[in-house]
Amino acid sequence: MPVGGTGEGLLLYLGRELDRRFGTRSFVGPRLPLREEWLDPESGQYDSGAILDALLDRHAALGQGPESLWSLGVAEVDLGAPGRTFVFGEATVGGPCAVIGVARLGEGWPFRRRLRVRALTEAVHELGHVAGLGHCGDAGCVMAPSPGVEGVDRKGSEFCAGCARSLAALLAERSA
Repeated sequence: MPVGGTGEGLLLYLGRELDRRFGTRSFVGPRLPLREEWLDPESGQYDSGAILDALLDRHAALGQGPESLWSLGVAEVDLGAPGRTFVFGEATVGGPCAVIGVARLGEGWPFRRRLRVRALTEAVHELGHVAGLGHCGDAGCVMAPSPGVEGVDRKGSEFCAGCARSLAALLAERSA
């Protein structure tokens, strides 16, 4: 779901790739406007928790359970969270919603391709949390924490064997 002015091309790309990894059927939901009260004027960052709360409110209004519909908000802004310099995303672990901010993910070469690859990595990571996965100690696993874009590049968008098994079990539980 676009948050603010996120372009549809990125959303469609993420949907295709996420469907392949999670066995889902994605669609682009209605745009969630960025609210002024979510912006910290000192840091220039939007509060990821406030965006996540708005996604949860929208999800609750649909009357859907967490196993039937997941929502991923994609924002072309810099995200912040209390006690953190920045975050690439935030999710409700085992819950229905996640958000990623792509503003910091475009650093490096070539912009469009690098942004897409990094956004996919962070989307898979946050939806892994939504599915119920925690962080992984394998630095090459998508579920490893990323303190910066170098970490995002290092880990890539694939699950390690252990996380892939755990994910399969969690998804099987949800569909049973």
